[in-house]
Amino acid sequence: MKRSAVKENIGSRFKQVDLYLDPMNSRLKIMDFPKMTAEVLEDIKGYAAQMNFGKILCNCRIEALGSFIQSGFTEEGHIDGFFNGDTAYCVSYFINGDREIPVQEEVKDKIIAHCQASERVTGPSIQDRILIRDAEERDIPRMIGLFKEIFETYPSPVFDADYLRNSMQTKTMFKVAIMDGEILSIASADMDLKNNNAEITDCATKPIHRGKGLLTYLIAQLEESLRQKEFKTLYSLSRAIEPGINKALWKMHYEYSGRLVNNCDICGGFEDMNIWVKRL
Repeated sequence: MKRSAVKENIGSRFKQVDLYLDPMNSRLKIMDFPKMTAEVLEDIKGYAAQMNFGKILCNCRIEALGSFIQSGFTEEGHIDGFFNGDTAYCVSYFINGDREIPVQEEVKDKIIAHCQASERVTGPSIQDRILIRDAEERDIPRMIGLFKEIFETYPSPVFDADYLRNSMQTKTMFKVAIMDGEILSIASADMDLKNNNAEITDCATKPIHRGKGLLTYLIAQLEESLRQKEFKTLYSLSRAIEPGINKALWKMHYEYSGRLVNNCDICGGFEDMNIWVKRL
């Protein structure tokens, strides 16, 4: 596959449409638009093809859904409450034909079925020795170390100290689980202040400490902080092939709402991401 014509993730404006160019994941995101027409969508397809992107995606309102479907987009899922309480429809168009083909669908469906057959929790708990707190700038080197230990590649530049520092200062709330000075687990909430939603993301736990409920407790702490900030909707995009994170979200009362095929580059290749949603 050819490399994209752009090297870094940047915002762009095209035909009065706000776009996000994401060469790290070979995709173009349609972010905002006054009105969407089939003609504009055809132009965006051509623009994305020129950039050598493999996928176009958008979280759109119900009013625009028909235009996307008529232009060949597929509805891969939805996020209830994404737009200040209104539903977002997750639509995608695949420029690269190979990118449209999912793998191990049966395995991923079984993971969802297993999650939905398991019990949920009301108040997760952890060992007394483990401290849960907001991440601080002094934690960044250890956070990068954990991310590198878990992920060969990642959809956002979490291996970059400046990126993490800027995220902490602007729009992302990180929580960490610490024992004896060591970061055992991380989770974050990427906050969309305009639409009052937040994405639970950047979840990572040291392999030796998995199965102890660390992620469910971190998610619970993020939820409490977001509830105090009056956010309405939480959602998460989890690796469809990994049982642990999907089960953690189910336990915390998130609902499965679809699957984004070959959505991002994580752990060395494109992976499907499950959509999980929770209304606060």
